[in-house]
Amino acid sequence: LDPLVTINPSGKITDVNAATVQATGVSRERLIGSDFSEYFTEPDKARAGYQEVFEKGQVTDYALTLRNVSGQLKQVLYNASVYRNEIGEVTGIFAAARDVTARKRAEEELHKYHEHLEELVRERTGQLEAANRELEAFSYSVSHDLRIPLRAIDGFSHILLDDYADK
Repeated sequence: LDPLVTINPSGKITDVNAATVQATGVSRERLIGSDFSEYFTEPDKARAGYQEVFEKGQVTDYALTLRNVSGQLKQVLYNASVYRNEIGEVTGIFAAARDVTARKRAEEELHKYHEHLEELVRERTGQLEAANRELEAFSYSVSHDLRIPLRAIDGFSHILLDDYADK
């Protein structure tokens, strides 16, 4: 399912699988012998990943964008390791490119939904804060407006108690 490529130390493709042909839109015959980096949108970044394989022995999930001859772009995670001959000399690199375009699209959608949700939360929070301010103002107004009548009732109750406490 994944494009698989073997690359010699000079960066030339030595073999590919059918998935590579499909992903690039280039025939196997044309791919073999060509520079592997020319099939990526950022050839320098692809070459840097290639050099990293030689330095570290492998790379894992190196993000690149693969370009099909039709112009279609695929986000891929490049995974590669060196391979050696019978006496242990590095003779090239074996690389696989996992297509993560759909996953990247889903991540972008999820990010958009998250941003939208954050915006809704900010709006609702603002509405709740405004409602709380209105309730506080109403509460203050009610307590202030009822103070005088309650004092009058309290005063009248004391007069009644003083005048009629014995009855």
